[in-house]
Amino acid sequence: MKYICNYSILRFLPYPETGEFVNIGIVLIANNGDFRFKIEQKRQRVTHFFPSLESKIFQRAKREMTAELSRLSGFLAQNRSDLSMLLNTFKHLIHPRETMMRFSDPGTMATDNADAALSALFDHYVNHDFATKEYQETVLEKQLGSLLSDSNLRQKYTEQKLGTIEYPVRFPFVLSQGQIPVQAIKPINLGHDESSKILEHGDSWISKVRRLMSYDSLATDTLFVAGAPEPGKPKLLKAYREITRELGSFKGVRVINYDEGRNELLSQIRLGIPATLN
Repeated sequence: MKYICNYSILRFLPYPETGEFVNIGIVLIANNGDFRFKIEQKRQRVTHFFPSLESKIFQRAKREMTAELSRLSGFLAQNRSDLSMLLNTFKHLIHPRETMMRFSDPGTMATDNADAALSALFDHYVNHDFATKEYQETVLEKQLGSLLSDSNLRQKYTEQKLGTIEYPVRFPFVLSQGQIPVQAIKPINLGHDESSKILEHGDSWISKVRRLMSYDSLATDTLFVAGAPEPGKPKLLKAYREITRELGSFKGVRVINYDEGRNELLSQIRLGIPATLN
């Protein structure tokens, strides 16, 4: 049986002056009386976004909100037959308030399981499960395209597939001289939250580069612009360095960290453009 759920996203907003916030949880109530909530337990999500914020401030605010929602959960469980009261209580909970913990405007969805709905909403709004490596690389690609446009270089590049008819490999930015690809630029996301994912994704491109080389189809200069893991995570950074080192070991292949900044990125891009095309 399907139930209608109202839900709201819990947000942590420590500096009202800037309006910046981090999604940290979900509250949900169904029209069968089920009330559920889930709050992110890892403080790194917030401290990485607000590096100047003392973690104890977030931890205290989170404890207070968890206590409030736990108390409310017990109250609603005792009165779950009074649907009107439940909905009014939920509206009061998510009503705009001038605190560090705030709720989004409510959303509505149909579900046959409140726990499953809560998990799905949490994964989407807090864990960003839609942000696959393909999604992240699309973001990197758009940012790199904007950088090239701002520097009056975008018109020099086209999207091309290098390789053979049987084995085509897409590169979003390829600079050609006549029919010869002289530079290919590929954003690659190596900022995964697990070492195995970094290695697997990196290995797939190492294999592609090796095969393109065997077909003599690699651009004269191939530049990988890599999204890196967050600082302070040695296992992830080790995997990142392993992949970038191996990619950079191929003749004509270079790797640069996207976080090096616009000027360094442009410098490395221009380094691979033949003087005759500048």
